[in-house]
Amino acid sequence: MHKCFIPIIFFLLANFSIVEFENQNINFINLLRDIPITIVAPASGVNKNELTTLKTITSLQLNIPNGSFDQSRSIFHSNSDEVRFKYLKDALFDSTNHVVWTLGGGYGAAKLIPALQKLTIPARDKFFIGYSDITALHIFFTQTWGWKTIHGSGIVEILKSDKKRANFTKIAEIICGKVKQATVDQLFPINAAARSIHTVNGKLTGGNITVLQTGIGTTWQVKTEGKILFLEDTQIKAYQLDRTLLHFKQAGLLKNVKAIIFGHCGTDNKDIITTLNQFASILPIPVFKTNRFGHGSTNDPIIYNTISQIALVQDGSFKLSMQV
Repeated sequence: MHKCFIPIIFFLLANFSIVEFENQNINFINLLRDIPITIVAPASGVNKNELTTLKTITSLQLNIPNGSFDQSRSIFHSNSDEVRFKYLKDALFDSTNHVVWTLGGGYGAAKLIPALQKLTIPARDKFFIGYSDITALHIFFTQTWGWKTIHGSGIVEILKSDKKRANFTKIAEIICGKVKQATVDQLFPINAAARSIHTVNGKLTGGNITVLQTGIGTTWQVKTEGKILFLEDTQIKAYQLDRTLLHFKQAGLLKNVKAIIFGHCGTDNKDIITTLNQFASILPIPVFKTNRFGHGSTNDPIIYNTISQIALVQDGSFKLSMQV
């Protein structure tokens, strides 16, 4: 985070009001009030003010393990690799909860995969939630353990006023069983293949573009064949995006993919959009663009590894529907 933003965050958190927070997030709180949630930080940490503020939210059953955050032990991460793995493992195997929500992204989740590969699969599936750097864990849990995980906002983002409240309410509706289907609308076709179809069926995989590229050639490389691939990234420039997508194509990651959905990509400026349009134009598979998921203010949840469909709606856009 850039240093110029730190005083602003401290000011906002210093003026944090529990009453105001509960009023703004009443639907989210009511849905999850009785559901224990374990918070983990398998990548980067947060500043102490944010952590302290989360701990004051007594209307939610947030289990934030003491000792799990010590950034003095790593210049990049919330703690050492060993400690981050310990708390992640404890949460995954804890029989008293079924929700594991990551604090945020950052960097470092992929470092835990070798240790995870040595574990037996937990007897009980969990709702595992996060995005950005957490993509690496989503790929492992869905491909190795067969879980259905949720690409969605880190829990610390609920403190940020620029993030839509619906980002969290929609996740809560999935967790508590209020909905049997999750949706992402406003998918717009950006190539001829997308404009010529009415539906695409398949399971979803994907996540952060940079993290997925990191996984190429590793034991946890994303398996895209027969899948709908969703992609997003932050702070990526047009030439970096073009280079990475070329790598995906040449590495065979786009072979037999059913469709691609791009969410937020950097600032989504003119050069980014031109890059996406040009790349999509050479592909024989449907490609869509939306601003409904990723690092923007809107980050609708996407469910990995579940029966899903992209379907044309009346206004000419498409909607993604996912079975919960």
